[in-house]
Amino acid sequence: MIATRFCAAVTVFTFAVTGAFAQTALQRNGAIPEGYITVQSSIALSLPFDQSAPVDEQVQKAQKALYDIASRNCSVVVETIADDCKITGITNNVDMQRGNNRDGFISVRGQISMAIKLKPSMQGSK
Repeated sequence: MIATRFCAAVTVFTFAVTGAFAQTALQRNGAIPEGYITVQSSIALSLPFDQSAPVDEQVQKAQKALYDIASRNCSVVVETIADDCKITGITNNVDMQRGNNRDGFISVRGQISMAIKLKPSMQGSK
């Protein structure tokens, strides 16, 4: 029988994750607007592998979980340290470890890049 436990280990590097998209649009050339800084967050998830389900569906489920976290990332940043936030890029990598009819898992790791405008209280003195 396939293990039904759900092992989700979320590792967030730099910031906890959650999202509202800000009003500030980034320039098409990818330049960060004046007064903004770049921030990156890394996320890693592990989901159990179900050998009776199609692999592509399980990969999509893992990627959707990552993108769901990423989609909320800016709202956490705005709630804490920023007046404005925009996701500027997302990458993801998926790995599969098939066990011997149990304990297999799918791992998805992602990197979220954001441009943020710090709240005045968070800006260092010049």
